Amino acid sequence: MTATIVLLAIDAVVAVVAGWGIVFLSLGFQSCSVPGNRCDETLGGAVVYAGPVLVALALVLAVVFSVLRLVRRRLAWPIAVTGLVALVVVFSGALVLVDSAITRGV
Repeated sequence: MTATIVLLAIDAVVAVVAGWGIVFLSLGFQSCSVPGNRCDETLGGAVVYAGPVLVALALVLAVVFSVLRLVRRRLAWPIAVTGLVALVVVFSGALVLVDSAITRGV
């Protein structure tokens, strides 16, 4: 139970950092006005808006399923670890998508 609570607290901190990190990825689109650079603002905007929602969804699912398993007196820390992995995957995916949306020229 203690491991689950600690891991869920870590999940919450990582979710806040990942959510804000995805929002700050939008700063990369400042270079779109430079000659030679091209940007897919539709893809970038979708990632910047949907990314924090997916981060929150991953956190909520990890908390809900962990609590359900704790109530049933079952092992719950693997669910919290899976939530942590999901948060890292969502942030990494957002980073890759935003990077692919910005094409730097010269």
